[in-house]
Amino acid sequence: MKNRKKLVAVLACTAAICILVCSVLLFTSRGAKAVKAAAYMKMTTELEAGAAIKEMPDSSKGVPGMQLVADNSELSLYYSAETTEVAVRDKRQGQIWYSNPPNRSEDAIASGFEKEILSSQLTVLFRDSIGTLDTFTNFTESIANKQFTAESIENGIRITYTIGDTSIGVDALPRYISKVRLEEKVLSKLDAPTAKYVGLRYYPKADNKEVLERLDAQVSKPLVLSKMTAAFVKAGYSDEDLAFDNEENGVAGGGESSKPNFVIPLEYRIDGGSLVASVPVNQVKESGGYQIRSIEMLNFFGAADKENEGYMFVPDGTGSLIHLNNGKVKEEQYVQRVYGLDPNDNSYRRGQVSESARMPVFGMKAGSAAWFAVIEEGDAVASIAADISGKKNSYNYIHSSYSLRGEDELELYTGSKIQEIQLLSEEIYKGDIQIRYSFLSGDKASYSGMAELYRNRLVAENKLQPLKDDDRLPFYLDILGTVDKRKSFLGVPYSSVVSMTSFEQASQMAEQLKSDGVDRLLMRYTGWFGNGVNHQTPVKLKVDSELGSKSSFIKLANQLEQSGGMLFPDVAFQQIYHDDGGFVPSSDASRFVTREEAELYPYNRALNRMDMLLGSYYLLSPAKLPYFVDTFMKKYDSLGMRGISLRDLGNVLSSDFRTSRVIQRETAKKIVEDELSKVDERVDQTMLTGGNAYVWPYADHLINVPTSSSGFVLTDEEVPFYQMVIHGYVDYAGGAINLEDEQDIQQQLLRSVELGSAPHFSWSYEPSSKLKFTHFDKLFSTHYKDWYDQALSMYKEANDVLSGVRNAQMVKHILHQEGVVEMQYSNGKSIIVNYTDKQVSINGNKVEAQNYWVGGER
Repeated sequence: MKNRKKLVAVLACTAAICILVCSVLLFTSRGAKAVKAAAYMKMTTELEAGAAIKEMPDSSKGVPGMQLVADNSELSLYYSAETTEVAVRDKRQGQIWYSNPPNRSEDAIASGFEKEILSSQLTVLFRDSIGTLDTFTNFTESIANKQFTAESIENGIRITYTIGDTSIGVDALPRYISKVRLEEKVLSKLDAPTAKYVGLRYYPKADNKEVLERLDAQVSKPLVLSKMTAAFVKAGYSDEDLAFDNEENGVAGGGESSKPNFVIPLEYRIDGGSLVASVPVNQVKESGGYQIRSIEMLNFFGAADKENEGYMFVPDGTGSLIHLNNGKVKEEQYVQRVYGLDPNDNSYRRGQVSESARMPVFGMKAGSAAWFAVIEEGDAVASIAADISGKKNSYNYIHSSYSLRGEDELELYTGSKIQEIQLLSEEIYKGDIQIRYSFLSGDKASYSGMAELYRNRLVAENKLQPLKDDDRLPFYLDILGTVDKRKSFLGVPYSSVVSMTSFEQASQMAEQLKSDGVDRLLMRYTGWFGNGVNHQTPVKLKVDSELGSKSSFIKLANQLEQSGGMLFPDVAFQQIYHDDGGFVPSSDASRFVTREEAELYPYNRALNRMDMLLGSYYLLSPAKLPYFVDTFMKKYDSLGMRGISLRDLGNVLSSDFRTSRVIQRETAKKIVEDELSKVDERVDQTMLTGGNAYVWPYADHLINVPTSSSGFVLTDEEVPFYQMVIHGYVDYAGGAINLEDEQDIQQQLLRSVELGSAPHFSWSYEPSSKLKFTHFDKLFSTHYKDWYDQALSMYKEANDVLSGVRNAQMVKHILHQEGVVEMQYSNGKSIIVNYTDKQVSINGNKVEAQNYWVGGER
């Protein structure tokens, strides 16, 4: 009996251990496989060896007060050893561009503090250990104190700034020192009064009378500290002595400043006709307890004064111009984050009413010359800011800044009070920051010239490839398949799936459009698998039975291809709508800086904020994206589809601040690019929404691209810069016309003609009223019968106008007068659009009200 009890006990223990082991294994293996961020990050691990600066012989008149430090056939780079400012002389037209305004000391508006800012090349924003934000400029905290070194590097110069107070203060004196060593190393070498002064500020420790402790209450006073430090220096007390006493008495550290200071190298190189400015952030050093939040770089490069005429170009939506000296001194400065706001922000609660800045570019035209900047590294953590003269100084300026850490807001509740604490992520961005400044003159000194320069560079880098010879304009059609809808049975609520357009119904639409003359229908099918538009985790792939069978889905794809079109089944990877078996939030979701799982909610346009009643979704960690893409594509291959629509890879760029696996936005961008490259190799054509610049090399089609700007008050003019860069290389369209705020089809047609964009509609076979009381009631006008005739008419007219320029580049955009614009193409064609209510005559060509004119050589 006893043996039996022992056996049962042993078996029970064994079972418990097995359960425990299995639980541990299950817990540790939860979630998808993650990639390592370091594999995607480009960083400078070692600086190029520098040399002493030697002034080069200069046959030109040079730049007064500066020495020539680099030279090539197009540019000369000059440097001031006194102020560390640089200047670039463009040999092609003799124009000189300065890193800082040369006449800033004469600025009648700028205060003394503002003049220090005008003299800076770097501004550092940082927080201390309790979250207080402070700002240092490299002029005040480095140049003025001669805390910098300069050295020559290949084709340029490197200036290493020590920004802040590097003095170690009271810690220059030993906190503890033995009586013997204080007498031997200090007191014995001083005169009697000074020795007594020093000796009175060290008292025996309570637990060891042979060791003396520094009396900080007195020594920390500035006057006392000054006398004490001078005494120790006079006695010859060295850094080695300090280190010995600290180590002997168990004092950690020592010899380092406790005040905020940062070491930042800034490099300038000339490369052909460009100036490349960079900061290798991996080489930046921070002082203990102080963390850099962001760096502003070359705020006043090429700044234009009050006498200049021209504009600043900003990448807001399609693009916008801020006229120099426009007098809007009471308006806020322009600031936009490149590629839009990071959705992984716990304080990001309100809707974004502005367009995104989808390109990492900006520039300025001043008089007959212009410069244009492309952020080549660090663009995903960058913001672009611009402001006009007459506010704090007399200059118009535009520049970029870089968020090196994630930032968030933590709310602490103490009774009825709420305390907000600003948090920074521990890990700093370790990649490089790099900006390329190029220079234009004459007819090219314009936003059209900037677009041409940017486009040509992307083509040279093989990031844009010409469209194939096919004059037919695409007709983009979003099909709404299944949606999830709450229903009830006997008062018990349950979730159901409702079909808005079956495969057979989509086939009927396609057949009708083909018979009516639409020869290139590109159908994006949303809600075809995983129980609706907000589908399950994309590791599971099963066609929704409410729409039809898998074979009927494949049949629809074949039908479209035979008629000259293509099917693009849609999938979302970065926004996970279901916490199902294929997705584990605790492991697979991104984390806010506050360490919470990144769970977000759709925006309610009526409330202009997130609405929990509309459901929720998680942000997938970028580290997990490769696993989900690979798993999905292996199953997707079995369908034999030639096209695919990637809903969020061209539009959403988020970070992950999980403490064990920080993924900055720049790293996330590299991961997305890598996955897009894989998908691009596996399908014939890829369709992306939004269209951030980094996805252009992988996109055959872009939809929902910007068709306007945000209309910030500081801006003066909207320009189609985005379209001028990609036209002739990627087919594109704006948002679905039947869902846009502008419902005037003629206005939409005119905009399409000006922007060279194809028509885009979003349809369902079933009436839109069927979406009532679902999360999709924003799709208020999708019933295809309500829009069919208008859409068909618009497509045919747009195709007649734009098919002849589909493969051409937009070379020049002209605003003839308010509401009258012209687009000139590389094949000699020209299109004038008149948005006004009156007939106009442009260069002898009459253009009717609310109409357009097409002409040119061919």
